[in-house]
Amino acid sequence: MRMIVDGFDFEFEDAIDAFIFDETDKNLPNYHGLSHSMKAVDLIVELENDYLFIEVKDFHDPDTYQVGSCFNHLRKSLKYKYRDTFLYRWAENKIDKPIRYLCLLTLDNALITRMNKEIRKQLPVGRPISRWEQSIAQSSVVVNFDRWNHNFPKWSVRRS
Repeated sequence: MRMIVDGFDFEFEDAIDAFIFDETDKNLPNYHGLSHSMKAVDLIVELENDYLFIEVKDFHDPDTYQVGSCFNHLRKSLKYKYRDTFLYRWAENKIDKPIRYLCLLTLDNALITRMNKEIRKQLPVGRPISRWEQSIAQSSVVVNFDRWNHNFPKWSVRRS
């Protein structure tokens, strides 16, 4: 299944369904209607055993994200995009499989590594408390273009 999102052309060979979740057209079926108050990931992909929540960011000046408030803003944005999307899907009764959160950012490897650590601190992955019956996120990973294609060969991406 082919999806083009924000300048990236994805191919999900094993997808059951895939759609732009951050839809702005009110006439389309995946329009969520609350972009004025809640955030949303760019893409949702349904696989046989889980869902992928995918956020993509193509930075024209990635050096601005190395320090300070820009990096912190990005970290918070990624966290809220996942949490709000989870809430949307929960309200639709569409949380029936584990969810993996994948962020594709055009940043260098050092910043990707740092952002990975930060996102894992922000989102509860797995079942961090023994009484939880299910996880909020099965896993989360932040990758750049090269790492995406290396780590996910079944879901290739290229520039559109």
